[in-house]
Amino acid sequence: MTTSRRQFLRHATHGLGFLAAAASLPRWVGNAHAATLSGYSGSRVGVCVFLLGGNDSNNILIPRESNAYAKYLAARPNIGLKADQLDLINPTGMAAGSFALPQSLSRVRAHFEAGRAAFVCNVGPLVNPLTKADYTAGGTSVPENLFSHSDQQDAWSNALANPGSSPVSSDIKVTGWGGRTADKLHVLNTSTPPDYPEVTSFGGKALFCTGVDRKPMMVASNGVLAFRTLSTPPSPLDDLHAEALAGVMTVDDSNVLEAAAGDVFGTAQTFAKARAKARDDAWAALPLAVQNTLDGYFVHPAPPADYGRWTLHTQLYQVVRDLVAGAMPTTQGGLGLKRQVFSVGFGSFDTHQNQDVSQPQLLEQLDFSLDAFQKAVTLLETQPAFGSNAPQATVFTMSDFNRTFLENGDRGTDHAWGGHALVLGNRVAGKALYGTFPSFDLSGSLDGSTDSRGRWIPTLTVEQYGWSLASWLGLNSVAERDYVFPNLAGYVADAVARNFPTQARKYKINFMQAD
Repeated sequence: MTTSRRQFLRHATHGLGFLAAAASLPRWVGNAHAATLSGYSGSRVGVCVFLLGGNDSNNILIPRESNAYAKYLAARPNIGLKADQLDLINPTGMAAGSFALPQSLSRVRAHFEAGRAAFVCNVGPLVNPLTKADYTAGGTSVPENLFSHSDQQDAWSNALANPGSSPVSSDIKVTGWGGRTADKLHVLNTSTPPDYPEVTSFGGKALFCTGVDRKPMMVASNGVLAFRTLSTPPSPLDDLHAEALAGVMTVDDSNVLEAAAGDVFGTAQTFAKARAKARDDAWAALPLAVQNTLDGYFVHPAPPADYGRWTLHTQLYQVVRDLVAGAMPTTQGGLGLKRQVFSVGFGSFDTHQNQDVSQPQLLEQLDFSLDAFQKAVTLLETQPAFGSNAPQATVFTMSDFNRTFLENGDRGTDHAWGGHALVLGNRVAGKALYGTFPSFDLSGSLDGSTDSRGRWIPTLTVEQYGWSLASWLGLNSVAERDYVFPNLAGYVADAVARNFPTQARKYKINFMQAD
């Protein structure tokens, strides 16, 4: 085993973990009733990769038609990617080589060409379908605090572009669409003790993961949810730590507050041990050669200079470990879960300066990590240990916002709006672009941009994007849709009434294969 591989595995499996604080502990009882098991009867998993800071997707999906590409280079004389920095792609229904990806996404490109990846173009938070005239008029049709990192991260996470004026209840406003999806999917997992949380976060947005009834499991990026010793043998400090914990666990039951605290820690410790055992037992049910192959996917064979600072591949490796535990039948030591949602976070995309240096490094990390995860899931789908419960997984990206089409004076870009999301998995209807790609018209004569800097007005909304994924996970009724995405019906009704293009009048974007 190489040093880099050994260091990775040590960090990923033996670091000091933590138990979630009481406010973050899953509520292990739920009362939301909904989904029936439509579609695939085995394990299905959605994985949200949140690109924190506002990813510049204008430098990810690039048109190669001569007129559009000339506009692109004119808008980005310093950070625009030249032809020899790009690899062509061939989207279905379009001219061959009509678009390109940066060479830093070479693995993603291979998945796209193989039909496993797709791009959803110009998607973002919207209250209603919006024209430039609507935007100029302002008011409640425009999302609140449009170019604010925190507000737009929230808008993507909870699918409420204008929560201050939204008529939804207060408990919906403080939850996310991933968590609300879990509220409705929980009924599919109720046969699995001990009432396991449907959503786990390894560094993603907590709001996205939080439901009304179902609460997320917030886990360190190394995957450990337990009190662990820092050294072997334990140091005196570790011994004091264990003694203090034991004291909390054995408080006087006559003190109500102390007893409640002891119950919380006791429940958390019991749950953490059960989770760790399920992870270990389910992993051990795989052939040793498969375990080693899965480990190897997440260790870079020729690590770049900044590899020591990479975090995304570690998080996605832990998603794989939890995915195995969840999908493995209880007879093999697993949890036998039917549905799970995971959230991971990947930062530093706020590229106001020197984007020509920083973004390619970020995309290289994204490319390697997504490829490792996709190869892992593909291998797991073939494993007999899962029986008919073999996991299917779809990765999807979200980000605060896109960035301005025009570069700024610091070889960077500034906060914008609609951008392109990536969806990856074996059940994706791939090798395709969904939605409407921006026209690059900055003259002000068209609806595409809010201003002359190229802040694209989205033509698809977060709700349409999210409902497409939630439907694939198993939600299907109007009641479920309106619970998870309470503004979507109104959005579509407005699009119909105002005769917006066909895509604005749809509840779902068909980037997932039908069952």
